[in-house]
Amino acid sequence: MEKIERLAQRRRILLMVSAGAFLAWQIPLMDSFSQWQAGSASLISLAGFLIWAAALIAVFVWGRAAGVRDPEARAALEDELTQANRARAFSFAYWVMLVGAAGLLALSQFQPVTATEVAHIIVVLGVAAPLFRFALLERG
Repeated sequence: MEKIERLAQRRRILLMVSAGAFLAWQIPLMDSFSQWQAGSASLISLAGFLIWAAALIAVFVWGRAAGVRDPEARAALEDELTQANRARAFSFAYWVMLVGAAGLLALSQFQPVTATEVAHIIVVLGVAAPLFRFALLERG
């Protein structure tokens, strides 16, 4: 059981790193951050992309290795609670995106917001929110 806990903790950490790096990659690319120096935003964005890509590769490599080496561990990591947590995380992301869209709609009444900015923010919310939520739900 200790092995399963260690694998689950590794998955949680990788998901949190992946979500954080995705935000670090995407946020500097948003138009509202154009007042940053181009070099700083580019470096933060590049570092975020590289960390996100490395975390994504680690999730796939780790997931495949865990399943190939020990099918029972893979089954334990994909139990009913994990599936329910994943469904809750996606439901949470839906509501975060809906609230984000409503907030942007309200903001547009006072400040112009382009369709590209709205789409970008909603996609970022839709990617980061379920990753963070799933990792938090899996904590126990």
